[in-house]
Order: sequence, then structure tokens, then C-alpha cells
Amino acid sequence: MLTTQDQLSDLLIRVEQLSRSSNRKKIITGFDGFIDRIKKPVSSRSGETVDWFHSLKDFSARIAEASGKSGQIELVTEKTKAGGNAPILAEMLSRCNIDCLCIGAMGYPMVHEIFSGQDITYRIISILEPGKSDAIELSDGKIIFSDLSTFSHFNWNYIKRTAGLEILKREAEDTDLFAFADWANLPHASEIWEGMLNDVVRSSGRTDRFFLFDLCDPSRKTDQQVKKLLELISKFSDFGQVTLGLNENEMMRIHRQLFGSDATDVYSAAGRMFVNMSIQNLLVHPTDRCILIRKEGVSELTGHIVREPRVLTGGGDNLNGGYCLGWVHGFPAESCVLLGMAASGAYIRNGYAPGLNDLKAYLKLWITSLTTPTLTPTLH
Repeated sequence: MLTTQDQLSDLLIRVEQLSRSSNRKKIITGFDGFIDRIKKPVSSRSGETVDWFHSLKDFSARIAEASGKSGQIELVTEKTKAGGNAPILAEMLSRCNIDCLCIGAMGYPMVHEIFSGQDITYRIISILEPGKSDAIELSDGKIIFSDLSTFSHFNWNYIKRTAGLEILKREAEDTDLFAFADWANLPHASEIWEGMLNDVVRSSGRTDRFFLFDLCDPSRKTDQQVKKLLELISKFSDFGQVTLGLNENEMMRIHRQLFGSDATDVYSAAGRMFVNMSIQNLLVHPTDRCILIRKEGVSELTGHIVREPRVLTGGGDNLNGGYCLGWVHGFPAESCVLLGMAASGAYIRNGYAPGLNDLKAYLKLWITSLTTPTLTPTLH
């Protein structure tokens, strides 16, 4: 359904109340970490005049032209930044007055300088050197090339030995939400998540937690690996409320891996997957809207338009951050979804992780724009 002014106005009031609240929540996220180089591909150059590739279709066509002949494409690095699903999520949440601890690959034995600057506001337990990613961003999407070699021996035993299991247990005692991300890029992610379940979550005895899982592109994983992972995620429901978040491409691919056939659309794919899991929430975010499936029903909410995005890489992580922010503060489910889209939109529009004031400004812009014609969808 179309998002309404009333829904956004109610959400704006809730965010304004957060700005005045001293109730600080705690979230633990992990377990990746990357140094991201954001790049733009050059289509042609004449002196100081540069024409850029604007679409993945045109960019891929140029690559295809080189088949059997070789070729070269100029890439311009626009920004080098702290990356990884967990650090990006942690940055957004910490800017919104969340005590956020990020466990992962941000440099070892010393934290890498890109994760230790004055802009880093979240707490860090870093136990590994970061991966490296080149993100090629175009107007209709992005392609990320990643070096994942640092994660080859990054398993649960390594984490327990290097971070210290007792430290993890102590940090988890008063944690409101766990956000586990980047399963597809970590070879031993399933083992790590299961270790957290058995050695940290289960041992605490608490059943009032929130859990968010983000898988990333599962195309390199086998059907059996995907099935076992979804079974593992369902086990966390014994200890609190579970949300699995997927973009549209991930949702359709996982449906194919689970059921051996393509779904007719993202709604049928999500619905079929939800009834085959034991979780409370399935959040699917195509580029222009979000679909939330719960036992109580299905909600579809449209997003706001970002006409001139400054950055794309990390939009989904900020969406997860906004959703988690609303969740731990007890917002209604649909308000959590809208806050997620607002966080994603503010990040893409501004080029940095939004704080509460940024979220309020973006929501006001969104409210104003509801009567204005829109041209292109928000990417998150």
C-alpha cells in the first residue's frame, strides 16, 4: 500500500521522542569488516571531460565487447571508507544513541586506522584483518568485487580464543538485540552463528531478545547450505523475536534453492518461505518498497525517492539499522519498516550514516514530497 502522511507524521513524533529519551539500548552486531573503495566507471574521456557509465546494462555490454579481444575500463575511486555489513550497521545505530558493539574484522592485533578515526562512534572488538571490496556504483545498482581470503580460517573457535568467550557472554548479558550479517561472504558463518546460539544466547537463559539476520547474496552457497542455515535461524526463535531480512534478488534466489523452481513474484516467494520457517518476521526490501510478513498478516509500504544518490553501498545495512532502532524502542511493526526505509534513504541521499536529526529531516522531506511527482526509485 502507499505510505501515508499520517503514518510518517506518527513516526516523526516517535523519533522526536527518542531525541529526548535517556533510555539507551544495546545491540551487538558481527562478524565481518571490509575496507570499501567506492568507484565509478568511465565510459569515455576527452581532456577534462568525462562521460560515465550510467547503467549496469551499458557497463556489462562494454565488458562483453572485450570477449576474445581483451580490454580496459578506467575506474575512478571516489571514496575509501569503513565497510562491511556489521560495521555499517553499527555506525548508523551508534549515531542514533544506541550502545552498539561490533565484533569482527577491523584490524588485528591493531584496529585499522580507517576503523579508529574520530567518525567511528561504535565500540569494537576486532579480531581479524579486514577484507577488501571494490564497489562499482551506477545509477541502477552496484557490483561489488571482494577479496575474502582473510576470512578463510575465521571460525567460532578462533573467535572464542581471540575475543574471549567470557567477554562475549558478559557483553551479551544486557544486550537487547543481536544483528548477524554477511553470511554469504564468511565461509564459517553458520558455525559462528550456531556458536553464538549455543555458547552465548542459550546459556544466558533469556527469552526476550531481538534477532536480525541478513544473508547477502547466497549465489555461491549450495542448496543444502541454505536449507541448514534457515533451520538454524529458526532455532533462535526459542529465545526471542527473529527477523530475517532479504532484498528482492536474495529472496528470489533462495526460493529457487529451497523449492527447485522460480517464484512467480516476490510476494509468493516470501509467503512460501515464511510458512516453512519458524520466525516471527520476514522483511523483504525491493528497491522501492518493503514487504513485512508476520503471522498477523502482510504489510507492504512504499519508499521515498532519492533522485541523486551520493552512495549506494550500505543502503541495505542502514535500512536494517533503522528497522532495529524502531524495534528495540518498541515501535509498531510498520513504523519499524518505515524507519528502516527512512534510514536507508537518508544515507543514500546524504552519503553518510544518519543520526536522529538526519532521520527527522528526511521524514519531513518525505512527508512534503508525498504530493510531488516522483521519477526514480530509492535504492537500498
